[in-house]
Amino acid sequence: MGSTGPADRCPLFLLALSLLPLLSHSNNGKQITRRQIEPNFDYAIRSKILFPQTSNPNQTCPINLPSHALSLSTVELCHPFKTNQGCKNCIRVVISVNSTGFPRLRGFHIETLQISNNKYKSFQILRRSREAPDGNLWLIKYDCLTVTPGQDVSVSLSTVPDCGSRISKTHYLRDNNAKPDFNYTHSPQQREIAVSLSKGPTAVARLCYKRFICNSLPENETPTFNVTKKAILKYHYLLPCLCVEAYYDYQDSPRNQICPFESHEDAYGPHFWNITWSHSNNRMLMTFKSLCMLEPSVSLCQKQNGTCNVIPGVNITTTELLEDNQFYVWVYEVDSVDKDPHLCFKFTVNRRSHIRCPEAADRDWNVKVDMGLSQVHLTIVSSVPASVSIAECRGNNNTIKCDPQTTIPLSEANEMQVFSSLPAKDICYKVWRSDVLYSHRYLICPDYSHKHLGLIFLASFLLVLALVILLYLIYQKIRKIFTAPLWSRTVLLVYSPDSAEYKTLICAFADFLQSILGCEVILDMWDMNTVSQLGTLPWFYQKRDLVAQRKGSVIIVWTKKSRRMYDQWTSRKLNRYDWTDPVNLFGAAMSCLMKDFDVEEEKGNLQDYTVVYFEGLCDKHDIPHSMRKISRFRLFKDLYRLVSILQGRTCLSPPCLIKGAAKYLMRRLERSEKSKGLQRHVELYKQRLHGNGS
Repeated sequence: MGSTGPADRCPLFLLALSLLPLLSHSNNGKQITRRQIEPNFDYAIRSKILFPQTSNPNQTCPINLPSHALSLSTVELCHPFKTNQGCKNCIRVVISVNSTGFPRLRGFHIETLQISNNKYKSFQILRRSREAPDGNLWLIKYDCLTVTPGQDVSVSLSTVPDCGSRISKTHYLRDNNAKPDFNYTHSPQQREIAVSLSKGPTAVARLCYKRFICNSLPENETPTFNVTKKAILKYHYLLPCLCVEAYYDYQDSPRNQICPFESHEDAYGPHFWNITWSHSNNRMLMTFKSLCMLEPSVSLCQKQNGTCNVIPGVNITTTELLEDNQFYVWVYEVDSVDKDPHLCFKFTVNRRSHIRCPEAADRDWNVKVDMGLSQVHLTIVSSVPASVSIAECRGNNNTIKCDPQTTIPLSEANEMQVFSSLPAKDICYKVWRSDVLYSHRYLICPDYSHKHLGLIFLASFLLVLALVILLYLIYQKIRKIFTAPLWSRTVLLVYSPDSAEYKTLICAFADFLQSILGCEVILDMWDMNTVSQLGTLPWFYQKRDLVAQRKGSVIIVWTKKSRRMYDQWTSRKLNRYDWTDPVNLFGAAMSCLMKDFDVEEEKGNLQDYTVVYFEGLCDKHDIPHSMRKISRFRLFKDLYRLVSILQGRTCLSPPCLIKGAAKYLMRRLERSEKSKGLQRHVELYKQRLHGNGS
């Protein structure tokens, strides 16, 4: 044989390199290059057994197969010359049985069942010779059972012949490319996520923020879970990059990661938009700090009419940092920009925007408008050196035209400058900072109407003063009317003679009319001297004429006794004592009044005659038909009507004052002691009538 040259040694070297991984893996016993059976006895394989082995009931095993007699493990079957195809997982079966308790043992019967697809397979490993292995220890290493990965496989072991002893074990043959198929349930109130497994072996779950590597949250554990047990994962902040990751509990298991909150609105809250800003030397910096590796799209915008319009062509410098190996920080910088609440940064992530602006109190300069009598003063105050431009404009916001601008330099901090202009209608002022590229232009339109506010206030004050004086005069007039007597009425009282109590009642009623209602009452009992000198009939005619001249009223007080006397008068029974009274006014009055009723009825002028009667002393049917043509009032129920009739004949012209006075008088009547005293006299007279049975 000749020596090998470089060309011959190269294929051998490549073959050695290809076998090197296999040789290294063969040392740990987890990887094999071919299928084989390694028993410690001479064996034969009997395969294609269609039906399971049945035991002989006459043969029983003296002992049962121990649990350790069957062991299952996963190994990789790798083709030595087809490394590009990868390795396949299969099941190694190891059988270790001491045959001391099995004197007739010839071999073993092995059955496999793939649980997911119900695929069954069985075979037997038998010894060829009658000699037992050394030490009666039967050892078999079977490499290997090839089944579909990613499922549970049941392996059963029994003896040949079968004496009824059997061992069954289940082994999960993992799939190197399989990922856990899991479900999750989110509980926002508890800030936790429950993860459950639908199939497969035990898996591990964890929460992480989506980055290059999914690192578990510092405050979270990595619990295991399976088909019957859930994993509870807690979090502090709900962010769009919060993900749930699960993998099987063995080495190099592929990860299954789900990020369910990328489209969740609650994930884009204050914890996500962690933005701070600063401004110095006309340079604005916005810092976006996030646990998520989501770089936002940033632009400079200007607020106007409730919207923030993007300013095109703005050069924004971006710097990316990593803080504490945990936070992603982006710093955005814009030069030559005014610090104004209308100039903002607009951040956009996943079609969601957030606008961050400086506060109004943080402005570097401000303008104040003062309206004078002949000029408009714009006072500009700046806390930093700046240049402010002012332009006079005419028109509205849509069609505004501005004159050439006037620039006011402010070279020192806290400097104040005043710009003055003549006031004119529809004149506005556009004010902005002109020493920077980006600034907001303020349109100031003074309100000239306030120049007339002094005159308006003076006119309003004079009008209110005049109204107060007028109301005071009206009040004094009404008060004078209400406090003075409402009328000065001449009233002639006519009554029928009765007991002393009744005369006392008539006197009380006359006093009520005179003191409370302000009437001039003519009563015969108050003018007895004149009655005795003139006589009853002449006195009555004289007083009746006086009442007619003064446009007064004749009030007839009626009782049941009055009706009896009236009936006697009409029947001319003049021999009664009641008619022989020398001062009996009733008979003379009836003679005079009956004639007046006929005459006045033809003239339609009966309103000067009134009949009143007290409730309980007389009824309506006690009044004769001849007197029912005139007004009748029952006291005290119709007292308001009586007062209204008397009041209606006064000289008060305004109806509103008449009605108001009547109501005011009625309130006085109800509260007066005279009214209460009159009611007591009526009650006393009622008691006397009931006591006498009349």
